[in-house]
Amino acid sequence: MTIEKRGKNYRVKQMADGRLYAVTVPYKPTKKEAFDLIQAKINRIPDVMSFGMAAEEYISVKKKVLSPSTIRGYESIKENIPKWFNKMDIVEIDNYYLQKLVSEYSDKHSAKSTHNLYGFVRASIRMFLPQSGICATLPTKPRHEAYTPTREDIKEILDDADGTPYYIPIYLAMFSLRNSEICALSIFDLSKDDVITINKALVKGSDGYVLKPTPKTDKSNREIKIPHDLAERIRKQGYVYKGYPLQISKYLTRVQKRLNIPHFGIHRLRHYFASYAHELGYTDAIIQAVGGWSTDHVMKSVYRHAMNADEAKNKMVSDMSV
Repeated sequence: MTIEKRGKNYRVKQMADGRLYAVTVPYKPTKKEAFDLIQAKINRIPDVMSFGMAAEEYISVKKKVLSPSTIRGYESIKENIPKWFNKMDIVEIDNYYLQKLVSEYSDKHSAKSTHNLYGFVRASIRMFLPQSGICATLPTKPRHEAYTPTREDIKEILDDADGTPYYIPIYLAMFSLRNSEICALSIFDLSKDDVITINKALVKGSDGYVLKPTPKTDKSNREIKIPHDLAERIRKQGYVYKGYPLQISKYLTRVQKRLNIPHFGIHRLRHYFASYAHELGYTDAIIQAVGGWSTDHVMKSVYRHAMNADEAKNKMVSDMSV
């Protein structure tokens, strides 16, 4: 049995009958209390646990630590898992049955969806059978090179969006903001010196859109300097954007069709930001900090330019402006 501190809580874990049992409590339990907690947990879990039950429990315990959109994705996967697999006892699921599930699922779903199913199924089983090493052969994901817009594409789109509610969010997306971050911004997030503070995101949960206090990763909490004319537009109208992420994406698709510009999602503007900033000579560290990436894996190469961080961020405003 182990007792480990997890943030403000304590987690008690113990293996019994080949299964891992865990209980989280908001205090440090004594050894006797920990033993009683585990016994109570064991008594609540039936001797035979079907995969459907394991999946339900997995989603339940993850709800407070994962984003609503991730949980919604798990629930969608669970609903599409066939009944024969949901009824199976997790101790009976071996490579054969997992491969059968993957093969059946891939007939009606994309390779990406099948990969997501595979990860969810294995994680659900391993929560209770951590020693499980079941695996299966997955379909190959087709290679698809998404279109990254040019500077001319963005200028044309912004000219067309001028005077609409979508000019500001598209311009902000070009400065690396995620769609969910843009929709969470308020006028109070804009400082007098044209700096936007990003510390929340609007994401879709099972019961609709939810305002999260923190964005996607720890590095997502950041401050970004924006062009003065863009900041003035926000101040003049008194808000950043009144709407939902999907509405911006739909508008962008309509504009691309009307202007005969190759399709790209609004998230692709983050790729444009990184690519163009590299072209301008900004360091990976600066690009990563402004874009809020947790790692530098999105960067294709390393640049070694000596430039003060604050100086670089301020200069980027004029360089990136359209």
